[in-house]
Amino acid sequence: MTRIAALLRDPFAGSLAMLCALALAGFVALGLAASGVAASDDVAVQLSYVVSGALGGLALVGFALGLVLVQARRRDEARRRAELERVVRAASEFLAAVRER
Repeated sequence: MTRIAALLRDPFAGSLAMLCALALAGFVALGLAASGVAASDDVAVQLSYVVSGALGGLALVGFALGLVLVQARRRDEARRRAELERVVRAASEFLAAVRER
């Protein structure tokens, strides 16, 4: 239970869930566009499905996946900065201990 609570408090997990839902909506739009195109023989009707559904779905999927990459980079950078801060703090404590001798 505590692992789930920690996961729910993590901002990356929340944003990842939201972006996955957005990508899923894009895939649903792609599927609806494909079924709309397949159901019609009229090119004008098919074109409206392609423009509204397929291009919109691709835009949603691309946007969501791009933001997932941005969020992952931000999380990795925050971890790297925290690790660097830990190393700097340890070096500072070590130097303070050496100076006391």
